[in-house]
Amino acid sequence: MRGFPIPVTRIVLGVGLVVLLVLLSPSYFGWALAVGATIVALPIRRIGAYAAAFLPYGAAWLVFTVLRSAADETAVPIRTEAVTAIEKALFFGVVPTIWLQQHLYDPLHLRWYDYLTTFIHWSYFFVPHVAAVILWLKNRELFQRYLVSMVLLLGIGLLIYFLSPAAPPWLTADRAPEEDIYRVMAVVGREINSSLYDRTNSVVGDSNPIAAMPSMHQAVTFLVTLFALKAGRVWGALGLIYGLAMAYSLVYTGEHYVIDTLAGSMLALYCYYVSGKWLELVLPILQIFRRDRVVQQAAPSIAS
Repeated sequence: MRGFPIPVTRIVLGVGLVVLLVLLSPSYFGWALAVGATIVALPIRRIGAYAAAFLPYGAAWLVFTVLRSAADETAVPIRTEAVTAIEKALFFGVVPTIWLQQHLYDPLHLRWYDYLTTFIHWSYFFVPHVAAVILWLKNRELFQRYLVSMVLLLGIGLLIYFLSPAAPPWLTADRAPEEDIYRVMAVVGREINSSLYDRTNSVVGDSNPIAAMPSMHQAVTFLVTLFALKAGRVWGALGLIYGLAMAYSLVYTGEHYVIDTLAGSMLALYCYYVSGKWLELVLPILQIFRRDRVVQQAAPSIAS
């Protein structure tokens, strides 16, 4: 295989890891794809550093995924009418999801934007992880902040899910006196491949449908947007477009109320700010310990 641009060993390891994690759970696809792609792209000598950096990241997502599925099994009552009432108060008696679907959606005739908004919704499962890999490759300091922000965001979001569970629009319509709200993603998914969608969604989406406030899709997406803004004008513009497109898609497809997306965006902004302040305090202390360790390791050689 002399002259082959990428060693076969790394390709086998990367593909094998993706297949293994997806077999364990389809919800790991995005993270597995990002890790597998990096294994293929990175030299073997950097795999150890990559693993050390992404073990906390992967562990945070794993814990969030597992515990999120149990957040709807508590005795805490589910909020339904209250969320709808707040939404109507914000928009003069109108629920934006219902208004958009009444004017734009026809379940019998799917349009191009039904597919587009669904695919934007699904991009949540891999875009944040790809962003993490890019940050790690390009800017380790930004990656550290991204890691701290993400862990904090997932932790706070999970706590809210346990303390105050709220139903999404498509489910609220069945639990409160409200007009019908379609779950566009389900219609599009079954139109593409009904069997595959039902199998995947049973793990990725429906393990806990009572986890709508704040919108973690929007929170994670807006966190990516905040870091994109630090990468330059082009990336910042793309990040803003992506963040707004995600918010619109979540509302239109019936996955979240506007208030869910606003809460998710504010949560992301808070975690981004706090992570920066925390790193400002912690990193100088860590650097002092590293300097002391270097001095201690160098002392025997100097003495000899």
